[in-house]
Amino acid sequence: MNLKYIVRKRQLGDVLWAEPIIDEIALKYKKVIVHTKYNEIFNNYKHKNVIFKKELNILEKIICALENLFNTNILFISLENTYEKDSKKHILNAYQKKSALELSEKYPKIYFSDEEKKRNIANFENYVVIHLESFSTRNYRKIYGVDWNQITSYLTEKGYKVILMGKNRYEIDNTIYIETGLREAMLLINKAKFFIGIDSFPSHVAASLEIPALIFFGAIKPEYRHFISKFKGEFLQQKCEFNGCYHTDKKNEVTCKLVGNEGIPKCALHNNSYVINNIEKLITKYNL
Repeated sequence: MNLKYIVRKRQLGDVLWAEPIIDEIALKYKKVIVHTKYNEIFNNYKHKNVIFKKELNILEKIICALENLFNTNILFISLENTYEKDSKKHILNAYQKKSALELSEKYPKIYFSDEEKKRNIANFENYVVIHLESFSTRNYRKIYGVDWNQITSYLTEKGYKVILMGKNRYEIDNTIYIETGLREAMLLINKAKFFIGIDSFPSHVAASLEIPALIFFGAIKPEYRHFISKFKGEFLQQKCEFNGCYHTDKKNEVTCKLVGNEGIPKCALHNNSYVINNIEKLITKYNL
């Protein structure tokens, strides 16, 4: 067969992690169609036999639905809900298992055009990108206990500009808010000295581009989102007797066993000294 479909429609970070699957499948088939709502992630993709579609036609939708119903991969490889159902392994390994590919450790590839590489979205050098915006309603996927005014003041004293990324503006001192589209956000991260933020799409972009990063984790195990041996940076996560509880529920809707949905989970409660010490560690380790 000369045609294969790959489906991962939503969740930006999850879509990005489909890239290694697309890369391998593109070498096996004459034509590969990728169905996702975020085609921009894959601009300038190296395989010319790969087509990215935001919508499927009626026939394609019917065939995809039938394959999902009978759990087959004859024409379609649907990565929807793959790691959610197989959450006790790295997201890429869950995708590889579903795609009948050999398990491996590799980050997604991001391709910039020559014109993009010349662009400087920030219009200045020596900056740090911070992304704190979480759209999850789960308290263990947020950051507590940090006075970000103190963190940004420290970064400014160290000589860095601080760019705040996200759809919503935060009132944090010493920060510059730059409104970007999806592609511009990726370009902004690409030229940052380092990245600080929650486990989300921007953090996976930073890791894929080998930008040193400090990534905050709560109930999710970092090793199920990143490859420790290949990651440049540090994971910020506090100890809890139920660490990794996110992965104990196949729907990933587990409630914190200590404080429920409304309190502050131990795994996500940090302090200024902890964050600053890790920033200093990052700066020293990567000569930033």
